[in-house]
Amino acid sequence: MTDSTIDATADLELHVPRGGDGTLQEGIAAVLARSAAVDRTEVVAISGVRPTLNDLRVDASVRLRVRADADEDARAAVRDAVTDQFGVREVTEIEPARSA
Repeated sequence: MTDSTIDATADLELHVPRGGDGTLQEGIAAVLARSAAVDRTEVVAISGVRPTLNDLRVDASVRLRVRADADEDARAAVRDAVTDQFGVREVTEIEPARSA
């Protein structure tokens, strides 16, 4: 098995902790960076923010670069890389583009 890189856009809902330094976009990137498979995150758009007691529930579109096995399904690889992270509630749409 060889590794490949998947560039993808994903729509997701996640919890961003309150009280951290930086912007909301940096908080989103920090939540997704907890995954060892995620190399890069860029926030494309934020479509909703709902405050809760300890965090912000955020709906966002992001561009991700994810490492995966070359033979792994691109959508499944992206979904697996982000959905198992603490704070990610749901991934609703994934548009991948696999690169070398």
